[in-house]
Amino acid sequence: MLSGKKAYICSPLSASDAKGVSHNMDMARFYMEKMKVLYHCRAFASHAYLPLMLDDSIPEERETALRIGMELMDLCDILIVCGRRVSSGMAGEIREAFAKGMEVYWYDSEEKPFELRAVKELEGGMGCGAGL
Repeated sequence: MLSGKKAYICSPLSASDAKGVSHNMDMARFYMEKMKVLYHCRAFASHAYLPLMLDDSIPEERETALRIGMELMDLCDILIVCGRRVSSGMAGEIREAFAKGMEVYWYDSEEKPFELRAVKELEGGMGCGAGL
């Protein structure tokens, strides 16, 4: 289904503390690897590494990281929303993906660990727990 495509991984970064941010970075790397193994696509997740260089709590650095993420998303064919929570940064990425006409999928590793669901609309299209 996605073999050979480039996928932008959209998952939460923000958290209440540094440990939570580190966990979310680890999860972004996990999702990248999972998409590669399950769907044979190249996966991109700027938030898996950028927080090592840019501080999300500093507005100018957060904006730079979001711009870099959008640049990486421009290289991709599809966007895959991962997890059960949609942060404000993720919502912006999802809106942008729809505006660009990208295919959008939702991956819930807890409920359906081997299934991608196509998302056709922003509001209510994510299903239970996604927060849009």
